[in-house]
Amino acid sequence: MPIQKGSRVTLQYRLVDVEGNLLDESHEPVSFTVGSGEILPAFEEALLGKEAGETCTFTLTPEETFGEWREELVFRIPREKLQGADEPPLQAGQSVTLYTPEGDTVTVYVREAGEDFVEFDANHPLAGQTLTYTVQVLRVE
Repeated sequence: MPIQKGSRVTLQYRLVDVEGNLLDESHEPVSFTVGSGEILPAFEEALLGKEAGETCTFTLTPEETFGEWREELVFRIPREKLQGADEPPLQAGQSVTLYTPEGDTVTVYVREAGEDFVEFDANHPLAGQTLTYTVQVLRVE
């Protein structure tokens, strides 16, 4: 049965950047329903028509995945304004959940942790990257 909208798909994948560096891979099978919004639409589109047992490789642009990296999503906050969120002290590479003035949450990444400030990046870690997936379709229901 070929993958179509509404199909329940189980697969394993490997994700690399343009230089071939491994960025992610599934260690256990991943399942999702095509068209449910659980996964990137362009990823689903690349799988349409594939069947259980098939392996395919496809490349997605930043526009099809996590968008372009945007400088305006990088910002600094003085350490004294972090209201207890700096215990233990934040370090570069950490992900942190911050609250907006409206009370919403946003996950950001510590880009730099200076003595008096912390620089955050609200871009997705894979923003701006062209990504190549190799997918093995295990089951289509």
